[in-house]
Formats: sequence, structure tokens, C-alpha cells
Amino acid sequence: MDINLISRSFQSHKQGMGSYSRVLYESIKNNEDFNIKMISQDDSLIQKDSPLDYLFFSFIELRFKIKSADIYHALSPIESFYLDPNKSIVTIHDLIPIKMAEINSNGIQGRLLKYVFDKSMKKAINCKKIIAVSDETAKDVENYYNVDYNDISVVRQAIKSGFYPKNVKNDVFTVGTVSHLNERKRVDILIKSFLKADIENSKLLIGGKGPELEKLKKISNGDSRIKFLGFISDDKMNDFYNSLDVFVFPTIMEGYGLPIVEAMACGKPVITLEDGLIPSDIKYKTFISSKSNLSKDLINNSFKCDIKSNMNFANEHNLEKMGNDLMKVYKEML
Repeated sequence: MDINLISRSFQSHKQGMGSYSRVLYESIKNNEDFNIKMISQDDSLIQKDSPLDYLFFSFIELRFKIKSADIYHALSPIESFYLDPNKSIVTIHDLIPIKMAEINSNGIQGRLLKYVFDKSMKKAINCKKIIAVSDETAKDVENYYNVDYNDISVVRQAIKSGFYPKNVKNDVFTVGTVSHLNERKRVDILIKSFLKADIENSKLLIGGKGPELEKLKKISNGDSRIKFLGFISDDKMNDFYNSLDVFVFPTIMEGYGLPIVEAMACGKPVITLEDGLIPSDIKYKTFISSKSNLSKDLINNSFKCDIKSNMNFANEHNLEKMGNDLMKVYKEML
């Protein structure tokens, strides 16, 4: 069976899509029935990560890269635009470009992304099979694009192997987060809450890079307890989570929120915010705070979670299960 996997990137360090695409490939690569070809911007004429370069790849270059195959699997709606819908599968992660535009206008770039994403979604829903990464996303697709929920296959993303608790004992109370540092992640709320809490013998570790980095450093005001770690490589992520006493994920919206699951796999309590739009079966396994109460919850050390249950939930996000779920969808295509 010849399969074209089509994505923005298969490099796990390139934000969520790169990580998802790489893990998906890893989950099926050893199946002898599959002859897999990966098509992406990784070997594009333009290697930059800007939105305009991505649009050039998706709507100009990609048409010339697609090869003949039995199945085409677009790993996001934009990559499905020129595919034969009768031979295609599309993965839908979230409707963030649509839903964020409902919260604020998000500037010219945000409005352009909403327009392109909406056009791509209207093409994507004609694919023979639709995969959503969560029940929440499947319900959103039903509500926004009138697709029957029962026609959508939910396939959760696996987390990489190598996440486990190391039972590190900290002398310093350590709070941490990791994400692409953009406005949607709201790391500024965490920094302000940490500064307001002013806990003796504490520190805040912030992993990741992104357009908000300099702004976040200014908010930190040179406080030596706040450490910006930059990009954290895959082989260092388990150590990062294990160095924390609590992981905080203050995002306003996620299609899934995989860092939450990774932190749970390491046996760490996780704090999210009550207004954060995160799939409910994940969010309700966290301690839910609020923008106004986060500093108090950090002071009181009151973020209790069912660590054992959360670890079991996280361990269900494995390559074998993801691969088996994908196999069912692929076989239904034939």
C-alpha cells in the first residue's frame, strides 16, 4: 500500500505539527504493508518558518511534490487542498484559527489565516476519512462544518517514549512551563502570578522560544529566579519535567495540550486556567485555577491532582495504540 504523508514538517522541534507528524510516522513505519513517502516543507525551496512561506509551500510547491499513491494522508487541512478527496484522509487538530478570530481580530495575519484555514476546511471535510485528535475537535468540526460526529475517527496523538518519573527532590520550589512562546500560550500570566506570589526559595523555568520572548523577559524585570531556557531538545524534556514541583499550562486554547500529558507521564501535578479551552477529558485531570487565583494557589501549594490516575492516562498515549488506530482508518479506505 503506497501512502503519501503530507505535512508542514516531520521535524519534532518545529512546534506541534512537526511533533505530531513525526510521531505519526514513527507509529506506522514498521508496518510491512505500507510503503510510506513523506512530503513536507522540510526539503522545500524555502526553508523559513514564516506563514507566507508555508502558504507558498502549501498552495504552489506542494502540487508538484505529490506522488501517485493508494492513500493520501494530509496531516492538517491546509495540506489537503489539492488532494483527490476519494483517496484522501485528513487530520484535523483544532479550529484555533477560527475560534481565536472569534475572541479577537488578531490583526491582518490572523484574519488571513482564518480565511485560508476556512477555505481549506471546506475542502478537507470532503475527504473520504476525517481524523480528529480529540473528541472536542470532532464536536467542533460537527458544529462548525456540519459533519456528522459519527463519521469522524478520533485518534489521539502518542507522546514520545522516554517520559517517566525520576522522583527528584528539590531544595527550591520549582514552577515550570514549556511551549512556543506566542500570545495564545499566555505565559505572561504565569510570570506575573509568580512575581506576585513572591515565594521564598523559589524559581520559574520557562522552556521554548517564540515571538513573545522579549516581551516576557521585560515582564520578568530581570528577576534572577526566572530562567528562560530556550528550546529544549527531546532528549532533555524528561529531565525538564522531572525538575519541576508543578507544571503550569496557562494557554487560552489548545486542540489537545500534549505538554500536559507529558508532564503527567512524569508524575507531575499540572495547573491549567478555568477560561482555557482545552479538551475536557484532559483539563479535568488538572488542577484548575484562574488568572486571579494562580498566585495564591502557588503560595498555598494547593494544586492536588490524582497523580497515579494521570500517569495511567498518559501512558495510554503510546505509539502502538496510535499506530493500531491509524491502521483501522487506512484499511477502511481500501
